[in-house]
Amino acid sequence: MTTRNNVRSLLSAVEHLPFSVEIAGRQDLVEVARFRAASYGKHLPVLAAKLHQPEREDFELGCEVFVARSKLDGTVVGTLRTHANVVRPLPVQASLQLPSRFISARLVETTRLCVQGGPEASVVRSALFKAMHQYCLTQKVDWMIAAGRRPVDRLYDSLLFTDVDVPGAYYPMAHAGDIPHRVMHLAPFEAQSVWYAAKHPLYQFAFGTSHPDINLARAVNLSYEWACPDNRFEIVQTPTNSVSGVVHRERRRPAVGSHAA
Repeated sequence: MTTRNNVRSLLSAVEHLPFSVEIAGRQDLVEVARFRAASYGKHLPVLAAKLHQPEREDFELGCEVFVARSKLDGTVVGTLRTHANVVRPLPVQASLQLPSRFISARLVETTRLCVQGGPEASVVRSALFKAMHQYCLTQKVDWMIAAGRRPVDRLYDSLLFTDVDVPGAYYPMAHAGDIPHRVMHLAPFEAQSVWYAAKHPLYQFAFGTSHPDINLARAVNLSYEWACPDNRFEIVQTPTNSVSGVVHRERRRPAVGSHAA
């Protein structure tokens, strides 16, 4: 079984990818923003209209932008952003009170996942998630959190993430245009054992192969103690729509003894 201090190393092969995955520098963010806008424009044009320029979160402590670039022409072919609850709650916590097991835990949320369509799309996506997982191991993260709208939530299902609360429930997300998302989680230090037990088809890619093209050297070291703030709101839950599976929640005043920011 894997533990924080004993993660099995089964690397038996070296694979070079047709793209690189790195932490974006400031000079990359304008191009990343345009890529986001184009990607979201296909499905969420209202949100896409707000993404043509880098967002405030792209520069915040605890956030990292991962960018995949084609080796052929240097264009962006994929990106995601991580949010660590170093000094402020995760974006998802503005819309959902996480269960008590997440209080005071080191959390990293994945947002703004975009991948260029084409024959390499699944490989780019897999490499981005491998990079994110490696980042979470390095930062000693307790839980990886992801919110996915339909049908993106199926991607997290395939990665063996599970719902943080009500199974299959969708919650409107303030940071994603109030579109209902499933909120899911996976412990990074348990992922290898979970995937091994499930005979996951990407196990060899994630844990048995070295990818020199994934380089996280630019990531900020967060080895110090995190604040792990938490938006503790009194939540009023209206009846679940049995057809859509959407749970509507209303944020009320912070609960007594909360650490709302």
